[in-house]
Amino acid sequence: MEAGDSAFVTGGSGFIGGRLIGRLTREGVNVKALARSDSSAAKVEELGAEPVKGDLDDEDAIRGGAAGCKYAFHAAAKVEDWGPPEDFERINVEGTSRMLRATRAAGVARFVHAGTEAALLAGDPLVNADESAPLRPDSKSLYPATKARAEQAVRDASTDGFATSVIRPRFVWGPDDATVLPTLK
Repeated sequence: MEAGDSAFVTGGSGFIGGRLIGRLTREGVNVKALARSDSSAAKVEELGAEPVKGDLDDEDAIRGGAAGCKYAFHAAAKVEDWGPPEDFERINVEGTSRMLRATRAAGVARFVHAGTEAALLAGDPLVNADESAPLRPDSKSLYPATKARAEQAVRDASTDGFATSVIRPRFVWGPDDATVLPTLK
C-alpha cells in the first residue's frame, strides 16, 4: 500500500480493526470504516477513518463505503464463546459473503480477511499445523465452525482483479484490549 491509496475496514471499532486503522492512516492511506452504532462511528473517526453507517447485514452500505477503495480489510466477526447459532451464521458466514459480493461490486482489488486458527479446530490440539491444515467447518463450537466456512468463502472468491487473502492472528492483546486482559484480573 502507498500513501494516497484508499481502504475500507470492518471491525474498526474493535481491537484489531482499530489498530489497523491507526496504522493505515499513519501511512497516509485514506480509510473508510463500517460503523454500526454512533459510538463505533465516533471511535473510527477519532482514529482517523471516515465512518460509514451500516453493518454486515447492509450490502448497500458496504458497497457504498467500499466504492473507490483499492483494499478491503474484514476484521468484524462474532468472537464469543456462546450465543445464538443464527447470530454466528449471520455475522461470520453471511456477513463475510456480503462483504465479498459488495466489495467486489465496488471495484476493490484486494480483500484481506481476519481469520483465526480456531477455523482449524474441532476438538483436537493443533500440532505442526501450517497453511495446508484443513479447515474444520464440522467443529461443534459455533465460532470455529462459522469462521472456517467464512474463510472458505474468502478463499473461493479470489479471482483475477479481486485477490483475496486470509490472516490468522492468534491471541492478540495489548493496551486498551477489552477481551483478553479483563479476563486475567
